[in-house]
Amino acid sequence: MGNIVVSLDIGSSKVCVLIAEMNKKQFNILGVGTSECKGVKKGIIVDIDTTVEAITNAVKQAEQMANMNIKSVYVNIIGGYTTLYKNKGVIAVSREDKEITQDDVKRVLQAAKVVAVPADKEIIDIIPEQFIVDGYSEIKDPVGMVGVRLEVDANLIVASCTTVQNIIRSVQKAGLTVDGIIVEPIATSTVILNDDEKELGVALIDVGAETTDISIFKKGSLCYSKVIPVGENHITNDISIILKISSADAEKIKRQYGVAQASMIKNDDIIKINNLAGKGQKEIHLLEVAEIIEARLSEILYIIRNEIDKSGALNSLAAGIVITGGGLFNIKGIQDMAQSYFDIPVRFGYPNFIGVANPIYAAAVGMAMYELKQKKTSSIDYQSMHAEKEIAVTEEEDYEEKEKHSIFTKIKEFLADFF
Repeated sequence: MGNIVVSLDIGSSKVCVLIAEMNKKQFNILGVGTSECKGVKKGIIVDIDTTVEAITNAVKQAEQMANMNIKSVYVNIIGGYTTLYKNKGVIAVSREDKEITQDDVKRVLQAAKVVAVPADKEIIDIIPEQFIVDGYSEIKDPVGMVGVRLEVDANLIVASCTTVQNIIRSVQKAGLTVDGIIVEPIATSTVILNDDEKELGVALIDVGAETTDISIFKKGSLCYSKVIPVGENHITNDISIILKISSADAEKIKRQYGVAQASMIKNDDIIKINNLAGKGQKEIHLLEVAEIIEARLSEILYIIRNEIDKSGALNSLAAGIVITGGGLFNIKGIQDMAQSYFDIPVRFGYPNFIGVANPIYAAAVGMAMYELKQKKTSSIDYQSMHAEKEIAVTEEEDYEEKEKHSIFTKIKEFLADFF
């Protein structure tokens, strides 16, 4: 058994818990659990009790699958609700032989955290852009090098104290400890993007239920993040309101028949669903459904392009755009439509692991992989479940012993009758 990490993805429509291990450089998923969540609106926790219930349900599923008890988790925060502060840290190398150690790296990162932030904000993470050893820059990992002066150019990730504390409170009320808070696009990029894409310049578009997170990576680091308050639920709501059907029926139709452009409908087929009033059935034209989806998708893609354009990065995204998240995954033709909007390469990204090969797991898988690569671990407990097994075995052995004793007694009594 290798190092084990538990990740907790709190989203606007669902909570996902994932248990993973790194064993001999092999990433393995041990357990996963998902639960519907109605306590989060547009990426912000608005109902702690409802969120706690969803966390608890997802944790139980993951525990049963992995046969473990979860004690602590790493949890996400949407990138668009954070702010990036650039800062520099400088230290003198401590060893006499001037070899840079991991302790020196920790000290220089700590030095970079010394900066004034607003009273209602707190630093949740630090991302080194480059290390500088005695004036030599663009160093990714200085450990083992020799130098007198170590510097770092870093991005401090700052978030609202209220947002952070509500996340922590929800996790704690579910009976868990928070190992750390991870900015979602950094985690997701670990499993969705490759190093070349992040180095050349790429936009990661994570479409969720109620929000879309836009994150831009350049030279290997996150340099821009923005959240827009639209997601897949807006498409479902449009279908529900315009066609006067329930949200549940609208979601089913979107997932089963949804296409990105009305021109993809060759025959205007008709499907029938139950009326909201419960009397009779209602006819739904698939062409009309496609027109509704296309109109909302056009708006979402326009807003995304506009935000990337405002960031000044659209023309420098050499690796193009990568779309992930469960919001658009089931809509046929979305990749071609997005390609026409951005005029640069567009692809869909999802975790390529058995059991979680779906964009809805991108954040949870990414968090686990991100922390395991840094050799971090979560607290889990094997004892209680193993103890139950041991008790069961003991009782079974005791039963078998009694059976044996009973048989020998009967044989003895039987022989006694003759002798």
